[in-house]
Amino acid sequence: MRLSKSAIGNNSMRAGFAAATALTALVVFGAGGATAESVLTMHIEEQSSWVQNFNPFDLAGRRQSTMDFIYEPLVIFNAEDGGKPVFRLATDYKFSEDMKSVTYTLRPGVKWSDGQPLTSADVKYTIDLMLKNAALDTVGVGETVASVEAPSATEVRIDLKAVNSDFPETLADLAVVPEHIWKDVSDPVAFKNEKPVGSGPMTELRRFTPQVYEQCRNPNYWDAASLHVDCLRLPQISGNDQMLAILPEGNMDWIGSFIPQIDKTFVALDPDHNGYWQPPAETVAFQMNFKSGNEGNLEAYKDLNFRHAFSLAMDRASMVDIAGFGYPVVNEHATGLPPRFETWRNKGAEGDKDAFMGFDTEKANKILDDAGYKKGADGFRTTPSGKPITFPIIVPNGWTDWIDAVQIAVEGLRAAGINASVATPEYEQWRKQIIDGSFEVVMNSRADGATPFRGYYQSLSTAYGGRITGAPSRYSNPKLDALFDQYLKATSEDDHKKIFNDIQLLIADDFPVVPVFNGPTWYQFSSKRFTGWVTDKDPVMNPEDHDNNRMRLMHLLRLKPVQ
Repeated sequence: MRLSKSAIGNNSMRAGFAAATALTALVVFGAGGATAESVLTMHIEEQSSWVQNFNPFDLAGRRQSTMDFIYEPLVIFNAEDGGKPVFRLATDYKFSEDMKSVTYTLRPGVKWSDGQPLTSADVKYTIDLMLKNAALDTVGVGETVASVEAPSATEVRIDLKAVNSDFPETLADLAVVPEHIWKDVSDPVAFKNEKPVGSGPMTELRRFTPQVYEQCRNPNYWDAASLHVDCLRLPQISGNDQMLAILPEGNMDWIGSFIPQIDKTFVALDPDHNGYWQPPAETVAFQMNFKSGNEGNLEAYKDLNFRHAFSLAMDRASMVDIAGFGYPVVNEHATGLPPRFETWRNKGAEGDKDAFMGFDTEKANKILDDAGYKKGADGFRTTPSGKPITFPIIVPNGWTDWIDAVQIAVEGLRAAGINASVATPEYEQWRKQIIDGSFEVVMNSRADGATPFRGYYQSLSTAYGGRITGAPSRYSNPKLDALFDQYLKATSEDDHKKIFNDIQLLIADDFPVVPVFNGPTWYQFSSKRFTGWVTDKDPVMNPEDHDNNRMRLMHLLRLKPVQ
């Protein structure tokens, strides 16, 4: 996931933001007298406007503080600790001997924020709700789960349709909802859940305005002893330009943004407290809509020659150095494997197979000429069957680095005779277009897991196509699906790596997406008000505060107010 740009840093908005964030320590009264309230100001999404939507099933419209902070996972897998499970609502899970069912043991005594007990019935209800309504199925249980049972208040047995060794990691994105609330919701797809009842640490909405909203501590949080932050303050920030304008005010604590010249524009503002850690992260790629309603575009997208030419038109070095200020790293491989999975790399899927990963518009033009893509009087090409090709590449308004990268891509494509352009919908609309398929080409990243498999499976399998924002292309390849199925049924690391070698070979040959670079981990912080931040000297977890990172919950629980 990426956050970035907009040019709304005018004086009135800055004044409104300053007023909303000026008080970082409020006084509250309890049995022990007056105490300082610790309020953490976060930046996790960029919008010019937002609505009060905390429906965890609404991937396109929900506020990005919904998961983890309102709905706690059963278990989280820490990629920075070898995929080790971090148990939360669950205390354990075990596969049956035949690997066709998984039994979760729930933490006893957990309550919802309204004081009602959280039991296995809620987990069963949530999964059954997804099974009955595919529009709510954000984790793919429809393809994997045969049935769910609740043998006791603290046990949930999930019977699988087939062996699936990766199932617990997939279920890490499950938002368990309270049955006693949701059973009365007539339309759970459209439900905005404006006053959520949740299980996480920050469930109470103290206020919600167009400029800022505040989520405060759950009065019944099971792990309250580990929570030292009283409220999250989430100001409306529409893009990089506005972020740069407000940074000198020193009111931000936890940031997930592209900040150009970060040492000068952020660290130098307060060298004793401002810091960042931005190691390479997910692969960013151009993804074409393989279910486009535009006949000419679809003919092109489905042609390997076109995809190869598209890739050769990408000036990846300029995207990294100019658009990204050197923060990302060029991805040079057709497999798109992220650098942090070096031990999984199949070198047999590289070498000659990476021949289309350079920047060579002359070669791109030759490939298109030879494949029958003729140029018209306007200099733009038609398909071999004579249909026009024209498409916008969508990127969210406000993401200045990505917008600049897409502009560089468009220049290369047009130099190859491809009529591409840039479109910048608002972030929420961008997500909606991805989910409903009303786009042509998108530059996007995917969420990786503890191993590289999850990123490939959830972005390129038929089962996930169009279901989540990380799978916009709707690509479908029965041979790849068969390899994914083999991987899920395998139980040893050696077998997993052998199968993943074959997955890499197939992807390198079929080239379903066009990898360009690996973006950095977008993470900046200030230690002026809080301590406990994850850093490069203490790299125990992914430190981002974005919605695709479940470990952000554990990061929050590390933080303590400065005394």
